[in-house]
Amino acid sequence: MTQEQLLAATERAQSPAGTIAFSSLGPHGWDIYITDANTRQTSRLTDSPSLDYNAVLSPDGNRIAFVSERDGNMELYSVRVDGSDLRRLTDNFALDDHPAWSPDGSEIAFGSTSEPAHTPGKAWNAVYVMDADGSGVRRLSPIDASDYSPAWSPTGDLIAFASGSGKAGCTDIHVMKPDGSDRRLIVRNGGWPSFEADGRSIFFHSQREGKWGIWRIGLDGSGWERITAPDINAYTPQASLDGKWLAVVVQLGEHRQIGLVDLRTRKLVVVTDDATDHWNPSISSDGARIAYHKITAGFIPPNVEKWGAPPSIGAGLLRLNGAFPAFSPDGRLVAFVGGEFAQLDLMTLDGSGRKTLYAGENQAVFSTSWSRRGNGIAFAVGGVFQDADAAVDLFCMQPDGGDLKRLTMDSGNNGFPSFSPEGKQLVFRSGREKFKNLYIMNRGSTGLRRLTRGNWTDTMCDWSPTGEWIIFSSDRDGDFELWLVKPDGSGLRRLIVGGGRNNHPHFSPDGNWVVFTSQRAGYSAEEISLPFQFQPYGDLFAVRLDGTGLIRLTHNGFEEGTPAWGPAKA
Repeated sequence: MTQEQLLAATERAQSPAGTIAFSSLGPHGWDIYITDANTRQTSRLTDSPSLDYNAVLSPDGNRIAFVSERDGNMELYSVRVDGSDLRRLTDNFALDDHPAWSPDGSEIAFGSTSEPAHTPGKAWNAVYVMDADGSGVRRLSPIDASDYSPAWSPTGDLIAFASGSGKAGCTDIHVMKPDGSDRRLIVRNGGWPSFEADGRSIFFHSQREGKWGIWRIGLDGSGWERITAPDINAYTPQASLDGKWLAVVVQLGEHRQIGLVDLRTRKLVVVTDDATDHWNPSISSDGARIAYHKITAGFIPPNVEKWGAPPSIGAGLLRLNGAFPAFSPDGRLVAFVGGEFAQLDLMTLDGSGRKTLYAGENQAVFSTSWSRRGNGIAFAVGGVFQDADAAVDLFCMQPDGGDLKRLTMDSGNNGFPSFSPEGKQLVFRSGREKFKNLYIMNRGSTGLRRLTRGNWTDTMCDWSPTGEWIIFSSDRDGDFELWLVKPDGSGLRRLIVGGGRNNHPHFSPDGNWVVFTSQRAGYSAEEISLPFQFQPYGDLFAVRLDGTGLIRLTHNGFEEGTPAWGPAKA
């Protein structure tokens, strides 16, 4: 073993281990489809249990580049339009997204989160260019810029992109040369650019005059005009290189459909009509074919999906079809909330044997904790996002579903229970004295004492396996940050600060690390190009108990959270 290999092995041995299970609001079952613009005949291009999306046709129409999570991480691939000759183009622990072919098909521009921003809370997104075979990757965006959705000009001399936070309505359209030089602003409040066939104007989406629409503007700022009708919402344009057509997404009723705008007459023709959302079209150079992604009918999400993890750590990641997981002491079983917060479920770590332990009976179930002695699962029943005086109570039951007991009797929003290491006490959040603070009580509902006090919210608490610390999220200084306190109320200190919201902390099995969900990496894609989520900036991070070793664990544009950390490797 070389010195470098020995060092890497040593660092890995000292890094987080076990399995981190988490919830995600990311969609399931996206596949790529191609529709003939004339006949409306549609064929399915990809057939993977993972997400395949954001497809773009090559200029010669022979290949499609797209994003896929089939290897547990969001990478770029290309494939022939008949589905053959699949090639992986990127191999980064990052979100590699939004590919855009150069006019001659020899290069691909794309967005990536492979390098961290210098400022917590700022998106890691930057524009890169690589050869069409995945080699020769080079960054174009300057340090600490947040750039999205690149598009290559038909003449090959410019790349347009959106720059800003990624939040809907908070990006501007810029252009630069393919070497990253001569970066300049074209228009404020715009995203998802696409060049017109002559290369002198850009189409983009923007929310103006009340609705989202597609607009066009010249590179010199002239010729400003709205392309789609003002009474419909339209998004994610791409123009054909023959100058005749503009592919868009339009909101029709409950679903997004693919439409074609005739650029001569401005007439909109809707191409798809099935009862599901269709996303982010790409149109062939001659306007004959349209590629897009949608959920394949009949797809059943798996109970668990193995997720990619940073190569430097020993822990595995597991995406659950549910939320608020809690591991059994040996890590082989997972209790979690399923059925849209309607029930408490149990299954093995591989997703088999799923069964319901408790049904909410018209009340939400959330925030679980499994006693490290194995003899109880605590959880909250009531509204998830409620005021301090809401009727939310704690319950406990045996892992076999028996011996259900109500633990809290007094009014107040009682949630987020966590057992002490020996299983005799619980720390939890309660609004029983006007504000949401932390309390500790015996498992038998006796010996109640207040742990934190203030006119702020302390919540999402977890008791360390060593018993020394309780970690929680608090907005006492503005944004939600992570704090540590000893069970006797002493030793209060802040662990994570800055970058926006930091929530749902949970200790590693050895108590030396904390996993949490955070806003500190910003939005990883243009928000409006993805399904609605309350917090689309949520990614998972881990940090040592002394505040060092911060690691980003997930990279995508979806809301992820409620992690738990078990001792067994999935």
